[in-house]
Amino acid sequence: MTNPRLSDIDGSLYFITDTRMCEQAGRTVAQTVELAVAGGAGIVQVRDKHATDATFAQLTLSVLEAVETARRTNNITRPVPVFVNDRVEVAASLINDGHDVHVHVGQDDTSVPRVRELIGNTPLIGLSANTPEEIEAARAHGDFGSGGVDLLGVGPVWDTATKEGAPAGLGVDTLKNLIATSAIPVFAIGGITAERAAQLKDTSVAGVCVVSAICLAPDPQVEARKIHHAFQN
Repeated sequence: MTNPRLSDIDGSLYFITDTRMCEQAGRTVAQTVELAVAGGAGIVQVRDKHATDATFAQLTLSVLEAVETARRTNNITRPVPVFVNDRVEVAASLINDGHDVHVHVGQDDTSVPRVRELIGNTPLIGLSANTPEEIEAARAHGDFGSGGVDLLGVGPVWDTATKEGAPAGLGVDTLKNLIATSAIPVFAIGGITAERAAQLKDTSVAGVCVVSAICLAPDPQVEARKIHHAFQN
């Protein structure tokens, strides 16, 4: 199903940051984001479970600036939304200060109704959902933008070491069955590379979420372009 609130966005490649991986590759998160967006990332999520709220807020501001630099430098006219992972209070503070940020939460994070209460109806809300029951329950929060969830992150499709305690990979066939009746756009996550993105292009997923393949890449712009192309073509 399509969400009209995502109509201006190219969600084929959804890049999720990992501060430690970026540092391991010799780059800042902001530098990596700028290159990823230049390569085709159409959504960015800032994720750092270890940073303080103050540090996370500054990190998010640096990512917002990097996205705008990439858009300006590469003549990207479409919007590239920036989500924050879990830090709802940080997001609400940034929104109150006039910054354009969105929120993604997991099943054990702040509830969707509470997120909507804190950030209002304009920002997008993403939700992790990995079972039929969780996907169905996401529909109960209401219509897009009026309390509802705008997109789902579903996975891991393949085994991943990026997220601590992640379950075993679902596999492509299980993913297809899981999301076949989803009324909310689904973004696949977990162990995705350019080769694996190609395996998902004929499914009903709206896009692919990538962490390590871009954070650790010798050239994030080249890698982002490869993944984006693999999924779209």
